[in-house]
Amino acid sequence: MADLKFGNTTPTAGNIKVGSDDVSRIYQGTTKVWPSSINGSYTGVFCSNPNVVTRPFSASKGLDAGGNEVDLTEIFSNGTVVEITTTGVVRTCVTITDFVENATPGPSKIYTPTMNNFNDCTDCLPNRSYRAEVCGASPPQTVYVSGYYAFSNRQPIYIDAGEYQVDDVLLARTDGQSIGICVKITAVGQNNTSTLFFDDDGGTYPQSACNQCIND
Repeated sequence: MADLKFGNTTPTAGNIKVGSDDVSRIYQGTTKVWPSSINGSYTGVFCSNPNVVTRPFSASKGLDAGGNEVDLTEIFSNGTVVEITTTGVVRTCVTITDFVENATPGPSKIYTPTMNNFNDCTDCLPNRSYRAEVCGASPPQTVYVSGYYAFSNRQPIYIDAGEYQVDDVLLARTDGQSIGICVKITAVGQNNTSTLFFDDDGGTYPQSACNQCIND
């Protein structure tokens, strides 16, 4: 892995921004050049009680579904919802509020399959959503798709506001394993409860219905 430097200094997480948003990764072509490693901790608030602050938890180590410690290679921006756990079995939803370079992390770590069941953490998520129409539906069917999370190759990812635009045609699923449907975005910045999540993996869906959407 390459290493990004300004002069002789490698910037720490949280110190590169676009506008007010933290940059999480920088690539040179397909090679990740920053961060080469993540040192530090996150603080957060509990979804169940946003007035209670978590103990710092590791930004460099997480736990997988088997309870095994794994390296984290992504910096999560403030406002990202994750699950934290000490065992991988009992998990708690929190919203990240800050990245702290020199704090000593407590025993909790980010659960790396976080948000496979997005409904676990709805207390943390306002209803930011996209309004869309199901391609080929008769009569027309309006649905709302999450503006916070999506799937990529059946794995959950966090998406920024404005990731997609009106008239985009996309696959959407109810969860990572369900059969997708094609939808066409008709409005952004909605505040409705979403029941679907976009997926960019091009999985199995009725191609003719998508073509109908694209040709409208």
